[in-house]
Amino acid sequence: MTLSKDDLVKLERRALKTGFWGNAFLAITGGTAAFLSRSDALLVDALYSLVNVGAALAATRIGARVGGPATRKRPWGHDFDEVLYVTFRSLILIGILIFALILAGTKIVTFFTGGAVPELAFGPIEIYAVLLVAVCAALAVNYRIALRRSENRSAILKAETRTALIDGALSLGTGLVLLSLPHLKGTPLAPYTPIGDAVLVIVLVSIIIWSPLKAFRTTLADLAAVSAPSKTVAAVGRAARALSAERGYKYQRSAVLQAGRMHFAAIYIDPLKPVLATDVDTFRDTLTARLEDVIGPTRVEVMLTAQSGPLPRGQTA
Repeated sequence: MTLSKDDLVKLERRALKTGFWGNAFLAITGGTAAFLSRSDALLVDALYSLVNVGAALAATRIGARVGGPATRKRPWGHDFDEVLYVTFRSLILIGILIFALILAGTKIVTFFTGGAVPELAFGPIEIYAVLLVAVCAALAVNYRIALRRSENRSAILKAETRTALIDGALSLGTGLVLLSLPHLKGTPLAPYTPIGDAVLVIVLVSIIIWSPLKAFRTTLADLAAVSAPSKTVAAVGRAARALSAERGYKYQRSAVLQAGRMHFAAIYIDPLKPVLATDVDTFRDTLTARLEDVIGPTRVEVMLTAQSGPLPRGQTA
């Protein structure tokens, strides 16, 4: 059974509230551990969690507005707010990862040019690594369960699930490598122990940065009004064609966009007979209800036209 908008908002709010407190805990403990251990890798983790705290607050407000009625100021509603959120969320994550690369690179350059690089204190790292992995795993499960209950409709929960998994992977790798550094004593790599966490940061960022880059590219396509996936467009076309046949109309074509959980479908039909405005409204409402069960929430607009395809080049409507 498809969740109502109110149920979806409540589901998101509960998951994001849990995420808020979890990330607030990680930001505070991470900042403390980074200060005590003098580790750049832990500082990056703390900054990552701090961004997640602000993101959880913003996502709660945005999720409540998505799918709401249009206003004079927002004639198409607030549906694109979700896409904007994921876009800027991805940009912030990319920025943090680039900052981590610069920080790590500076430390390595300082080391090889004879500058002083403080040695790591491993006690705080052990405690924080265990806490961090446990909390990130719990948050990922929290978001994943909520996402499944939302029938994978929430782009916000998808973004938060991805972020929690990235943070958990980053934390697990960071903890394991940092805790292994003391065992390099007596080996040829022992002199490089002070920059071990910097090298680790570069390796992890090189692996992880592709996920927010992919999310950014996807949402950028949504904002650029790129057509929805072909599977979605085909589903809309089948539903519109079937309803047109039932009403004795000629289905011409459809154009479909996607913005997070919301879809926008423009349906072009030729009634082939005189119709009232109420007939068009009924067609729109019926198709909207059918598409809700097929692809999820959809805003449908019906266009009456005798043209069977896109406008010729250079021609204006």
